[in-house]
Amino acid sequence: MLTIIHSLYRIKIKFFLILFFLLIPAKSFAKDKAEAYYYYLLSLTEKNPKLAEEYLKEAIKYDKKSFYLKKTLILFYLQNEEFKKAEKLAQSLAKEYPENEEIKILLAKVYLLQDKPYKAANILEKVLEKNPKNENILKLLISIYLEERDWDSALTNLNKLIKLDQNNYILWLFKARVLKEQKKFKEAKEAYLKAFELSSDNQAVLIETLKFLDEIQDTQEIENLLKQFIAKHSENKNLVKLLLSLYMEKQEWQKAEEFLKSYLKKTTYNPEFLFFLGLSLEKQNKLEEALKVYKKILPGNDWFFEASQRIVNILRKKNKKEAEEYLKKLESKPDKSKKWYIFMATSAEQLDMCDKGIKYGEEGLKIYPEDLELTFALASNYACINNYQKVIKLFKPMLKKYPTDPYVLNFLGYSYVELGIELNKAEKLLLKALRIKPTDPYILDSLGWLYYKKGEIELALTYLKIAVKNLTEDEPVIIEHLADILMKKGEKKKACELYKRALKCAFHKKDKERLLKKLKECKQVIHAYH
Repeated sequence: MLTIIHSLYRIKIKFFLILFFLLIPAKSFAKDKAEAYYYYLLSLTEKNPKLAEEYLKEAIKYDKKSFYLKKTLILFYLQNEEFKKAEKLAQSLAKEYPENEEIKILLAKVYLLQDKPYKAANILEKVLEKNPKNENILKLLISIYLEERDWDSALTNLNKLIKLDQNNYILWLFKARVLKEQKKFKEAKEAYLKAFELSSDNQAVLIETLKFLDEIQDTQEIENLLKQFIAKHSENKNLVKLLLSLYMEKQEWQKAEEFLKSYLKKTTYNPEFLFFLGLSLEKQNKLEEALKVYKKILPGNDWFFEASQRIVNILRKKNKKEAEEYLKKLESKPDKSKKWYIFMATSAEQLDMCDKGIKYGEEGLKIYPEDLELTFALASNYACINNYQKVIKLFKPMLKKYPTDPYVLNFLGYSYVELGIELNKAEKLLLKALRIKPTDPYILDSLGWLYYKKGEIELALTYLKIAVKNLTEDEPVIIEHLADILMKKGEKKKACELYKRALKCAFHKKDKERLLKKLKECKQVIHAYH
């Protein structure tokens, strides 16, 4: 049935073509062209490759000068992996049309498919000498050099082309890539910066340049480029965030403050950047100014509860009653959103109202079951009252759902350590967490405390020292753990200094009482020592 339909289709094509050419004067269309077009159409509908090839050859017989038909036959050969036939025809066509760039590129691709990269490169180099601005040829040629790792040939040709067109940013970009591969980082940096300068602020070039600068750890140049770009394109919020993250990573809070104050004058209300301005002020201990900034962030956006959490944190250190009053205001206007429950549970724990925190955490999980953030908030409150059995009960099912979450692993592992049970299991969980987050101070602390419990004091000391060093702000329990290990080692003076430091930042009543007791012992120890 299909064969009959196919035959009828071919008859139909021929019938309409003949009718078409009978109705039009002979001078308009030659009979040979009509036949060529007829066989070309047949080749398009033919599924048998042999027949399709014959139809294309027939079409070329009737229209020997047709570049398009010959090019189509080359592409047909490539599609069917008949590379020798494709090469022979492409070479013939290149001689017939010596100035045609398209056929030269096609011949180069034929050589590449036959794994003859240098023959392809030779053709492309000649084309590029005549047309150095042809980006497609340039990309193809350089990709050959990069594939073959022929850096010298790549640089030689790029330098030739740059002499012909010194303002072509693509040439400079490829030169930078080659120099980078040769590990000539100083020259590569110069080439990248030149490429960006000539690219009219092309964002793709900027991102590649920033990645390279990050690899060579040139943070000063990253900052310069980002500031330069943002000054012209202040609407690009992603790059604003990138600059901010750079300042925060380097803890350059004053620079972050100055940049944000300047940026926020030129832009509309932006709660996210207001939050980071507040944070940069807070980190510089400009607490009153930070509070004013945080309070500008209005309800109804994702940053409101983030800002509210920071407000509670500042007020807690300044005046606990003020913090409690602030929390009551938000408690009296419940919006029952997930973020509200997380905020209420977390803030209650920070204000040492852990029973209330548990209430909000459990209520929230009824509405948003198995939510990870809410589970963390509830678990923190259980840990606050030393109910680590509840923490384990919460996180065992979470471990199945999030087997590679470092904080799930840490919470569960640390709970076993605190209870003094399944310490080998805890070690496996905590080491897995550390592989995922190798610099996290809370995970490092958990491991150090585990080894302390196992009596491996030197190993415990190693982990705790790194944990304390990696803290962005003092955490009383982690500092106390290090002090306990030093006390065990007999380094009593150092231990007592750390107990004092831990007491200054402690906010839970039970932690303060425990630390005060240890400091009383310290006085006795120091007195006996003297």
